[in-house]
Amino acid sequence: MFLGLSEVTVGISATQAQGWIQGLLAIFSVLFPTVVATVFFFILWFRPFVLYAPRDYSDQPSVRDFVTTLSSSTDRSLENAEASIRSALEAVLPEPEDNQEKESKFERAIEVARNELRQRSIEIDLSGIDPNLAHASLALHVTDTTTVSELLNTIYFAISQFVDPFTYGESWILKNANSEFEFTEIGSIKSSTKESGIILDTRPLRDTGIEPGMRLLAIQHDNTRRI
Repeated sequence: MFLGLSEVTVGISATQAQGWIQGLLAIFSVLFPTVVATVFFFILWFRPFVLYAPRDYSDQPSVRDFVTTLSSSTDRSLENAEASIRSALEAVLPEPEDNQEKESKFERAIEVARNELRQRSIEIDLSGIDPNLAHASLALHVTDTTTVSELLNTIYFAISQFVDPFTYGESWILKNANSEFEFTEIGSIKSSTKESGIILDTRPLRDTGIEPGMRLLAIQHDNTRRI
């Protein structure tokens, strides 16, 4: 409705204008819906949960389940990567006489790619938060620009029924599964200035010692300070 009304308004204005103004209105009428559609589909692909509310579903899911389900693209990404690898190999490799040999090569290539994806991701074990999460874990693909807040927000959505928001370091904490090192110096802090609010931890993960390929444990933590 918004785009339709805008296009009708610009179209009427273009018929009443002349010269370069008419040309400018014509260009705007083409570019404007294109830009809006591009932004819409970008949000639809990367942030679909902002377009729907939990009440849109008949079974009334919890916010945690709603966001986790719509935002979890790890499995789909892995499946798409494996399909792409298989298609690429079929296109570039000569056709072997033995189908078993062909399948073996494909499986080795996919396994190498799967290991590479793991090395670019961080696995978070949630079993230390609650016994109900004993078989739950998260796999977050990270880059050089992934921030601490992005990591903690992703984990929080998965454990929000067990902990309060912005209580990292108070009610729960992360530790390295191998070294047992606890990451106590990360997380958002509550502002002590007159303007109350939350200061997010926007540092890249690499600046805090959290690196791709690492396995983290999310555990209950008792601390009086909020971070």
